[in-house]
Amino acid sequence: MTTAAATRPSTAFFSITNPNNPHAIARAAARRSIYDTWQAAMPSLQADINTTALSLVAAWSLPEGHIKAGLRAIHRLDSLPKVKAIQDTHCLLDIESLIAIDQPMSALTALTDETLDLIDTVLADFFTPTKANQAFPTRSQIRRKVRDLCKTLDDSIAFRDTRPKDAYRFSSNGTTAWLELQVKEDTGIKLDAFIRKTAAQHDLTIPEAVIKLLSGEIKPPATVVLHTYQACDIENAPTYVEGFGWRQEAMPHDKTRDLTGDIPEADGYQPGIIMRKHVEGRDGTCRVGGCEEPAFLTQLDHRHNWADGGPTHPKNLACLCQGHHNMKTDGTLKYLLDPYSGDVIWLFVDGTWTITEAEGPLAPKQKRWAQTVAQHITATRKRIREEAQHLKQELDDYAQQAKAKAEAQTDTDSGEDIPF
Repeated sequence: MTTAAATRPSTAFFSITNPNNPHAIARAAARRSIYDTWQAAMPSLQADINTTALSLVAAWSLPEGHIKAGLRAIHRLDSLPKVKAIQDTHCLLDIESLIAIDQPMSALTALTDETLDLIDTVLADFFTPTKANQAFPTRSQIRRKVRDLCKTLDDSIAFRDTRPKDAYRFSSNGTTAWLELQVKEDTGIKLDAFIRKTAAQHDLTIPEAVIKLLSGEIKPPATVVLHTYQACDIENAPTYVEGFGWRQEAMPHDKTRDLTGDIPEADGYQPGIIMRKHVEGRDGTCRVGGCEEPAFLTQLDHRHNWADGGPTHPKNLACLCQGHHNMKTDGTLKYLLDPYSGDVIWLFVDGTWTITEAEGPLAPKQKRWAQTVAQHITATRKRIREEAQHLKQELDDYAQQAKAKAEAQTDTDSGEDIPF
């Protein structure tokens, strides 16, 4: 009888590269094969993209738009050398995930070398594991990460108001109608919060709530509370808006809560508002890997059950959506919560396990990210200010020279003409 020894992986690795999981091994091989296929199909920069795409449509039977998006995503890696090195070595990203990186970046108005380097550094850190069998981010999580990063780095948002004026449009094709309201971002975030609160209060879907609100069948709530997170000890720190994501500018606010201190244990089962927002700010979403239910819509679960003596404290609380909370309650899903890092170790019934890191604005990784982005914004604003000051000085010097030249010309022309 022979026995096969399990491969011992490195200390830190993503669960999608676990050498002892046959499903991970098979999927990794498929990713590598498809990635190599896309790279081999990359045309030169001088080639006609339309002709290349149509040729690949015939060869691969994929939509033309998807092929063009994939080619752009592969080309994008050339401007992200750190991410490209990780991809070439480990092939963590499928083509859809690469597209999720490229598309939000295409919306940036100014891609300087400094901005590209920052995005490259942040994403390389995002795609570098720090734990054993760590859960890898989903495509939508990758897209949201890049989108939020781009929103905080967009110079058009930071230095001039390029937002369009309020607009309303109605259109119809005979069977379906579209109503589109275009407003400033602050207004849109607030309106969305009112709509969602109305839907929750009346047990309606979002479209049903909008229809009943606009038709006057129901009234909106008198007030709505919108929670935001911003580091108070970092200059130019970006702001995280609950249910919206990261943005560069802070939202107007009426009240500020300090979440930096220690939070005392609650006397009863229910946590207070500060404790709840602290846990939601740490977790960001439901803590099950791949679940994207926003933390503020989840339930707080006592990892060690309250009835068994588990405390009501952030070190014993985790955000779980209702479905995963039910699975934990009936025993089909078990986990361990690191009280200091916020890491969660998930234990599955088939004997496998994985680790998820906290991804909310209060998570350690996000704090470092906010500081990095803030430093970039500060440096960029300083550079633009210095360039503007230098340009102003040049314009002032030019104006003085032009004035002096004009005065000298006037003095020359003021002499009496000599008649002949």
